[in-house]
Amino acid sequence: MLTLATKFKPRQQAFETALAAGFQAVEFWLDSELLGHVDEIADLASNYPFRYALHFPNGGPISDDALRSAVKLYQCLNCTAMVIHQPMFDRHQGALLKLDPKLDLAIENHVLDLDRFEQWAERSPGLTLDVEHLWKFTLHDAPFATLMDHVERFLVKHAGKLQHVHLPGYQPGGEEHQPVHYNEELATEVMTRLANHGFSKLVVSELDSPFQSHDFLKKDVEMFNRWKQSPKLTTV
Repeated sequence: MLTLATKFKPRQQAFETALAAGFQAVEFWLDSELLGHVDEIADLASNYPFRYALHFPNGGPISDDALRSAVKLYQCLNCTAMVIHQPMFDRHQGALLKLDPKLDLAIENHVLDLDRFEQWAERSPGLTLDVEHLWKFTLHDAPFATLMDHVERFLVKHAGKLQHVHLPGYQPGGEEHQPVHYNEELATEVMTRLANHGFSKLVVSELDSPFQSHDFLKKDVEMFNRWKQSPKLTTV
């Protein structure tokens, strides 16, 4: 079964807030500075009962030491995936895979038209599906049914390569990176399709920092627990 995750910089208060809210998984936002402290991060993370994924730094110079540190943290925490943006994948995939050929590098979709979205899905060895990016940037806030058709077609073709999912509570014309419970219909429909295609890794409520409080996180978990009781769930 898939697990709902939150996303934060690996600081102790963020761990405590996520735990108190009932989360069982976390995606770490990382940068070069944080990769200089992976031993401390790994020690801190080991105190909590979470599943983990890493988000590789989004840009800037990445030293050889930082690459080694990212792989070390991934290995120490038995991470489900390493999310990475396309430019950073193109630049660093060789070095990362040389350090650990078994890394689940999961390239995220961003501002892609439909043709480039299909190319991303076909060519990438591992995928992070960002549903918000698909709806906002690729489908340009198309009707909900259109989004669901695209999600289903994507899963039919590419579920085997899907390593990770970003699922904020997006609504057409709204702000990005809001709590997943802000659009429960979206969350329910997407998670049901993921589960029915056998996805068992992390689905991340990718929140901006103003929403990273106990109350917002707890409502995300409550929504996830309602979904788990859904009669729509089947086994594929």
